[in-house]
Amino acid sequence: MNRATAMLVAVALLLACASVQAAENPVVGAWKLVSFAFEGATWTMTVKEQNGKLSGSIAGDYGRYELTKPKLDGATFTFSIYVGEDIYEGEGKISGKSMQGSYLGPNGKGTFQGDKQP
Repeated sequence: MNRATAMLVAVALLLACASVQAAENPVVGAWKLVSFAFEGATWTMTVKEQNGKLSGSIAGDYGRYELTKPKLDGATFTFSIYVGEDIYEGEGKISGKSMQGSYLGPNGKGTFQGDKQP
């Protein structure tokens, strides 16, 4: 194998590994969630990853909020949102294409569950 061919193979392998790593992040994508504290309110949480950094938003009948400090640690996804000046902390456990968890803020707490959308 000549040097140019070896370089092309190495670059192709690096790109394939990066693609697999990005695809393996279980939280990235759109999630349809139901909050049980708000009479079954539905929410769509969208999580993105760029250069290893997570970002996203959650939107539903009660508004749209940017995720702050989103973090995935194993199967545990933690995030915060600001509702006005109040901060709410959320934590979800991911199992396959499902997530369930809880949130807590100054004006309430509750649980949620949902599924990742195709």
